[in-house]
Amino acid sequence: MLYIKVPATTANLGSGLDTLGMALSLFLEVTFDPGPLWSIKIFGHGQEILSREPDNLIWQTAELLYRTVTGEPMPTGQITITSQIPLGKGLGSSAAAIVAGLLLANSLLAEPLSRYDLLQWASRLEGHADNAAAALYGGFILAWSDTNSEVHIRHYPPPNLAVVVAVPSYPVSTRDARKILPNQVSRQDAIFNAQRMALWLHAVTQKDWSVLGDASADRLHQSYRQGLNPHMQLLFDQALAAGAYAAVLSGSGPAVMALASHEQSPAIVKRWALTNEMEVIVTTPDPDPAYATEIPNVH
Repeated sequence: MLYIKVPATTANLGSGLDTLGMALSLFLEVTFDPGPLWSIKIFGHGQEILSREPDNLIWQTAELLYRTVTGEPMPTGQITITSQIPLGKGLGSSAAAIVAGLLLANSLLAEPLSRYDLLQWASRLEGHADNAAAALYGGFILAWSDTNSEVHIRHYPPPNLAVVVAVPSYPVSTRDARKILPNQVSRQDAIFNAQRMALWLHAVTQKDWSVLGDASADRLHQSYRQGLNPHMQLLFDQALAAGAYAAVLSGSGPAVMALASHEQSPAIVKRWALTNEMEVIVTTPDPDPAYATEIPNVH
């Protein structure tokens, strides 16, 4: 039996639009038991709405990779999906599903693709290299595309901080959140974000959390997306008042993520839980990559 584990992700981190990503210790777990019959079982987040048919994103991705490489259909079997990642909330649920599907198919290939090749596949299918790379490699990543549209990353150990996530009940469509962004911005706003993103790399490499408030400041996407995320500014203000180093929109939202010391995180949880009707999750950055491995076939 094949076992696959993929972390949730948060992308952008304020100033790093489509560039910075970080894995979180919330997981999508998939098992695949080869056999003559095809079936999907789903537990956890999404079990009420995710497809149990061949158009399920994990299976669809696995089928695409396997058929492209081999010219043959994906082998049948029973898939069991268990997810801790809320759907449509800016925590990388689709990136995790795509990475899980790629790892599933890749594990069945006679000559598996490299992780770099899987990154190219994941980035194309997911559409956002920051989420895809963080899900595939874990940790804190900087992603960019070269002149040939190949995706590259630099990988860093993630900050040893608490991550507190406020998850509203409503979803936000990534497509809608991208449509409302302007095609052009001022030079001042571009410089502002470039400075802040450089601060992120300083903070992560030097473990200097004192600059995270400035590092996460943004003028390229968060303010434009506030109409889709009406709780955003209130959650920012509450988290910072409770002692967070930084508060950002996770991906395109609606989840808001606060970074804080482990000692300070309970104050943020208390502030958010008392004043907002939404799920509050406490987790940590996850340093480990997604992986697939064989396990005993125990039912």
